[in-house]
Amino acid sequence: MKKNGLFVAIFCLLNVFAFSAVNKDIQIYKLKNDIPVYVKSDANSQMTAIYAVVKGGVTCINPSLSGLEELVFEMLTKGSQNYSYEDIKSFSYRTHSGVYSSSINEGSIYGMSCINKYFDETFEVFADGFFNPLFAPREFELLMQQNRQNIQAQMNDPESILFYYLNLMVYENHPYAAKVSPTPESIPNLTLDAVKTYYYSMLDSKRFSIVCSGNVDTEKLLVLLNKSFGNIPSGSVDFPETNILPVKIAGDPVVLVHEDASGAAFVLRAFASPSIKEDDYAAAKITSEIFSDIMSNVVREKNGICYTPMSGVVSSVAPFGVEFLYRVTDLKNFISAMNDSRVIIEAGNTIKAIDTEGNYILEPISDRLQGYINSYITAKYSSQVTVNGIANRMAGSLLQFGDVSYSDMLTEKVKSITVQDVKRVFKKYWIDESSRWFAVVGPADEEKITF
Repeated sequence: MKKNGLFVAIFCLLNVFAFSAVNKDIQIYKLKNDIPVYVKSDANSQMTAIYAVVKGGVTCINPSLSGLEELVFEMLTKGSQNYSYEDIKSFSYRTHSGVYSSSINEGSIYGMSCINKYFDETFEVFADGFFNPLFAPREFELLMQQNRQNIQAQMNDPESILFYYLNLMVYENHPYAAKVSPTPESIPNLTLDAVKTYYYSMLDSKRFSIVCSGNVDTEKLLVLLNKSFGNIPSGSVDFPETNILPVKIAGDPVVLVHEDASGAAFVLRAFASPSIKEDDYAAAKITSEIFSDIMSNVVREKNGICYTPMSGVVSSVAPFGVEFLYRVTDLKNFISAMNDSRVIIEAGNTIKAIDTEGNYILEPISDRLQGYINSYITAKYSSQVTVNGIANRMAGSLLQFGDVSYSDMLTEKVKSITVQDVKRVFKKYWIDESSRWFAVVGPADEEKITF
């Protein structure tokens, strides 16, 4: 596309709406309908990624329609008026560029990435997919078949069943009662008409943001976005913000039975954990890694309770944490072994080794804390150094925090975690919070498991 006089004049007009940088790397602009555009440029990159970020998610959907928003966004990638799904797949194969979608609790993204050489072609496919979706019945039915197969596989796998019912019961009567993906209960209710209705209902500029990373020609980008996303009308009312309260987890143990769990059960303890918006969240992530290593030494290596033990916390506004035991063969002594694990971290220690007599060689958490912090940061950002990864991080930050740079600020919080933080957070959530046990066992083991 050549920069003629009109192009430059339009950009000058658009640039009036540019804001100061969010940080030294990210610039914010606004389209003519006030949709914010966040641009993180890298002049050395050979790639560009653009994400349309749309607020919505599970709080906008009845549980009986779980997965509806995800289906809508997936269908946007399955063909448009000018590009069939076969055209899109062929284009993606030829150019190594393409369009895709993703959904989380708070909303969804519709994105594109491309080698710069194919930017114009990719943007045309991207924009046509969003504004002129084909919603082809054949592609919808193929997508639904895939979802039905996924659900069938899930309900035939003891581990998946455990986490399915955990989520179902933890979020009962909660704004997160609806799920991102289709469920066994919702799959019969998900129709192409419902997809179309939801698509048109979300075309409200107040719900949209755009993020872009890579080798960005900002002048061209803003003109193209204004000709497409800039024409989305504004709704008559503000998008409602749902009050997401923390979960409260308590109750008698839940024991489910599945033939494939015979002789090797799946067991977990769930408890409320800190919201991603709370200062304790970063410390809880590091604490769960430390505790997982301790459990591995105590529960598996010394006591032979299960194949793999681990602990983790969910990244959510209303999350929970778990202690999870994979393939438990000792159904009577797992709790005592887990209690032994907790005593070690409560005392501010980790396990360096187990000697030949079965004694623990302890090591202060302080000696290893920096290693855990470094590992967390490396794991979190190793997949986010590409233009897609950067755009994905920006989009996730917008949906979850309303702040494009929050993920980067979270990294700074992780760097400052102390041993006192680890001990305090462990006591507050792992020890003092009420909890509930969940298990999937074989038919012969239902009466044998001891809580």
